[in-house]
Amino acid sequence: MNGMLNHREIEDETMLSEIGKATKERIQYGRVVIYDARPKMNAQANKYIKNGGFEDLKHYKNCDILFCDIDNIHEVSKCFRKIYEISNDPLNFNSMNAY
Repeated sequence: MNGMLNHREIEDETMLSEIGKATKERIQYGRVVIYDARPKMNAQANKYIKNGGFEDLKHYKNCDILFCDIDNIHEVSKCFRKIYEISNDPLNFNSMNAY
């Protein structure tokens, strides 16, 4: 939620820096990827319309941001909830046919 005034969250910056340090030997040079489900254009519009936005990488030096270009994340969330419900219904596991 950095918005038009580019507010910062030092705790977030520190946390991602430390995650990068902890994984330096196992992951590509300690780089941390931030995934944003929205299209980049939507994220940029959010910065000015809703005072939201996304991480400013000049403050997250060991990070990259990847926009996943999912137009309607709410529909994706509904799908995940439905899959969760199906997987937790014991009637779906009485037989292979039901599964």
